[in-house]
Amino acid sequence: MPVTRKNLIFLSCLIASFLLPGRPSFCETTISEKTLSSDIVVKEVYQPGSGLPVGKIKALQAEAIVFHRDPAVGYRARTGLPLYQGDTIRTRETGWILCRLIDGCQFALMSQTTLTILQSNYNSARKTSASFLHLIQGSARFKLMPLPDLSSYEFKVQTQTAFTVTGNADFVVRANPESTEIIALDKSRLEVTGAAAPEEVLILSDFQKTVIRKELVSKTVETVSRQEAETMMVEFHLTPRTNLFAAGSKSIHEDKIENETPGEEIP
Repeated sequence: MPVTRKNLIFLSCLIASFLLPGRPSFCETTISEKTLSSDIVVKEVYQPGSGLPVGKIKALQAEAIVFHRDPAVGYRARTGLPLYQGDTIRTRETGWILCRLIDGCQFALMSQTTLTILQSNYNSARKTSASFLHLIQGSARFKLMPLPDLSSYEFKVQTQTAFTVTGNADFVVRANPESTEIIALDKSRLEVTGAAAPEEVLILSDFQKTVIRKELVSKTVETVSRQEAETMMVEFHLTPRTNLFAAGSKSIHEDKIENETPGEEIP
């Protein structure tokens, strides 16, 4: 089967990113916001993606769609469904979804947000883990909970204008085609670079934020007040808002997996 140009770009960017740490590659992914047109086919019966699962859906509100590399065919997201490398998750209006990766990372996508799992590898024998996500557009919160015995752990998030690398953090990213806002919450250390100047690295720690624009890398790091951080943590919640269900909104579903540990097999 011939290899398409997009697949070649996708593979090349992944290889370059992981072989050259500290030199992030801003690249095109297999699915972009433009390819997710309004005339997609949404199927109710969920089909598995390629390879073994790398995560699962913990909870959701309203509607979210999962794509297995093919932008023309989506599957309606449901609690407990597995996620695969290459999957793109897209929340609709009023939608919210909470997912967990096999390495212990949890991420929550707010409404009208699109994210692709480019890579998520956990090696129990070598005690290593590496994840690479692409936030195409929208707002998300990422909370890392790596296993304590890992010898190597790296987590990367790319947007159209910024690239974030961390090993232990709780942070929020708001992305659009022109700029990316990155906010570090409690117990965080982030290394941030911009597409306009990838050689310049900004360090964000607890309760700090910055904005990376398309044409200009902002060197300004601002402090986030405790009140602002608490408000943001409520906005970017990591548990379902049960009061919404009582108010008669669309159903909220929660997967009871509190006893799961990071790194275990995801069915």
